[in-house]
Amino acid sequence: MPISSPVIKCTKTLLAFLLLSCAFSRPASGQCLEKNFAFDTGEKLTYRGYYNWGFIWVAAGEVKLSVEKSKYKEKDAYKFYGTGKNLKAFDWFFHLRDTLTAYTEIKSLTPLYFDRRTHEAKYHAHHEYWFNYSDSTILSKIQKREKPEKLDTLANKPCTFDILSVAYYVRNLDFSQYKKGDKIPLSMLVDNEIHSLYIRYKGVEIIKTKSGEQFECLKFSPLLVEGTMFKGGEDMTVWLSNDDNRIPIQVEAKVLVGSVKGILDSYEGLRNSKNSFFKKRNGKLDIEE
Repeated sequence: MPISSPVIKCTKTLLAFLLLSCAFSRPASGQCLEKNFAFDTGEKLTYRGYYNWGFIWVAAGEVKLSVEKSKYKEKDAYKFYGTGKNLKAFDWFFHLRDTLTAYTEIKSLTPLYFDRRTHEAKYHAHHEYWFNYSDSTILSKIQKREKPEKLDTLANKPCTFDILSVAYYVRNLDFSQYKKGDKIPLSMLVDNEIHSLYIRYKGVEIIKTKSGEQFECLKFSPLLVEGTMFKGGEDMTVWLSNDDNRIPIQVEAKVLVGSVKGILDSYEGLRNSKNSFFKKRNGKLDIEE
């Protein structure tokens, strides 16, 4: 198999696994979110992605995530925006440009609308979801390739998140209530289905920078949905900064062929820059690969 094939496969899944890695559940109290302390408008995160080929990690793609305040149906809302693309060196072989947009309520981060546009070589798909809480339903509209649009209505479950908004919701959870090995349930919308999943908390672990500095991260593994990207099971590990920013620092996952890694490369607009490991990093974070 030529090296370009798995490298592109890594890039194709990079955005998805970075977001899925953040998928935690609602607190035991049943309230979806008590308070947002971890982020605010203006935050921007950039990740670089790698594919493992034998003993070599090959640079493959890039993911960018951003937050801004906007309007949804004339009401104040957060707008989350994510993009995933392969490196330009591979454009001649496989052109990948995926975009995700999510709108949520400001205080609770309750999902209101989710949009995913997939452009992978000659394959194009557009997924849209509208969350209606008056009758606990989700309206979906999906179009793949040149096929007609498909409309559907799903029965919504309390505290169900899409794969983009959940990445911000998880950062505000109280991890002190969990002990190592705990399974934490999750309800998440993926590809027009609501999945009941869980995440296994694995405690605290130290991450090192190339300069030798160390900082604490919360470590966990989500249960993955079996499909075209993953085999299923707990074949993903995530490290989340153990400070008030709760930023995903590193993600590793096994895919159908090989394994992939996403590492935080740069950041700006952090809500909690004071008294934080990131205070003197000048927007760059050189993690050991």
